[in-house]
Amino acid sequence: MAERYDAIVVGSGLGGLTAGALFAHAGKRVLLLERNANFGGAATTYSHGAMTVEGSLHETSDPRRTFDPKGAVFEALGLYDDIEFVPAPDIYQVRGRIVGEPFVLPHGYEAIEDAMSARFPHQASNIKRFLHHVRRALQALDYLGGAHSAMWRIAHAADLPLELWALVRDFRASVSEVLERFFGDDEAVKIALSANLHYYSDNPDECWWLLYAMGQAGYIESGGNFIKGGSQQLSNRLVKAVRDEGGEARLQCEVFGVELDTEGRASGVRYRTGERAVETVAEAPVIFANAAPHRIAEMLPEEAREAFMAPYRDRPLSITLLYAAFGLTRPPAELGVTHYSTQLLPDWVQKLSDYKSNADLLAAPPGDRMPILAVVDYSQIDSGLRGDGLYSLSADTIDQVSNWEGLDPAAYDARKGAWLAAITRRLDQEWPGFADAVADSTIATARTMQEYLNTPDGALYGFAMHPPRSGPIKAPMNVATSIEGLWLASAYSGSGGYSGAMGGGAAAARAALKAETPT
Repeated sequence: MAERYDAIVVGSGLGGLTAGALFAHAGKRVLLLERNANFGGAATTYSHGAMTVEGSLHETSDPRRTFDPKGAVFEALGLYDDIEFVPAPDIYQVRGRIVGEPFVLPHGYEAIEDAMSARFPHQASNIKRFLHHVRRALQALDYLGGAHSAMWRIAHAADLPLELWALVRDFRASVSEVLERFFGDDEAVKIALSANLHYYSDNPDECWWLLYAMGQAGYIESGGNFIKGGSQQLSNRLVKAVRDEGGEARLQCEVFGVELDTEGRASGVRYRTGERAVETVAEAPVIFANAAPHRIAEMLPEEAREAFMAPYRDRPLSITLLYAAFGLTRPPAELGVTHYSTQLLPDWVQKLSDYKSNADLLAAPPGDRMPILAVVDYSQIDSGLRGDGLYSLSADTIDQVSNWEGLDPAAYDARKGAWLAAITRRLDQEWPGFADAVADSTIATARTMQEYLNTPDGALYGFAMHPPRSGPIKAPMNVATSIEGLWLASAYSGSGGYSGAMGGGAAAARAALKAETPT
């Protein structure tokens, strides 16, 4: 006998969890299926030996800020009562020859203007103009996509020409194009403002300015925020929201088929569970796909795959990362680490476009050049991650799956170990005594991301943030597919990160509920 539900969620990343929780909150019976032994996808916190490892983003924007899609989800599900956001004092510190003495980028438009102008006085007027441009672009997007009444729009009509011009002018611009317009070839200024580029892309020449501006504006306005106790707290709370409304959430259930009815509409899934791989059929008229379209296509009947993949086939995938985690016996602050987030740039990085060469370094054993590292010291804030007396610190860098192809298991492990040792040495050079304080460590590569998340090429943020070549002037969000009742609820719906994934899940839930409402 087939199990019957109002909706089935395939995958438990933040997009799927959000869609499932909101659909359940609307009174629907939801089944959530996760193939791994833990809910959350990339939003996972786990133990490795005696240390606690945060497997997700270092930080996200405050959901209470304007134009943050997480905010509506938190309000609707009452998440503020259970999820505590811990702010980081600054956006980041950047260390590298290109900027001279270590530079701290604070949060807040005025604070950034003051700090940047003090370090780069010759660019003071351009810095002011640039920050104003970021704010105007965000205001224009808020006007177009925000939940404003007609009276609000009329009242603010006088402000529209300048705000919309900021949006229209750069609708198809890249980060490089906008930064060059303001700062020319002054690479030190560009890097000081955008050292965390790899939170979005590995190439400023191909990174869409508007999505970048939206994300970066979140850090500018509210700073970076970490979920106390780790991202697993958010994932678990969303699972609880499904179960509290009578839904079910199951681990180690691998979906291998999406069923269609005689009209070609989604009707259910087939999945395997348990050591004996028992096959089960679950029926539902709504399926939320928290997975890459490429993986969902493999689950569809062969005759439906081509039409399903048509909108996605030529879209490039996002970057992926190599991630090293360390458990230290001493607070990193005692070793000289002074900030929650540090962008550690090697000497060979002399311009922002050098970021696109970074991933290639990992295609061989460590050599003379070290990669760019984003270092996060969780003990700088009340993160709730300290386990068994060890202090948590991580370092990640841009990677690609092709770096690890063709290696047998022994060679793969040896390369991973060599890079973990090289990163440890690099951190010890920057902060002497670091290596001696390491009690435990682990490393995950792009191949790890691909295998655990089941994403093509290990993509972490869905599709690449490339500027559109055509299309309407609106924030990109596409949850509908060629199959009625099958909705994308993931970073592949629009953009990556906490906000992008949860926004995609929320949009999918809204669309599915609207489709059920008679017109």
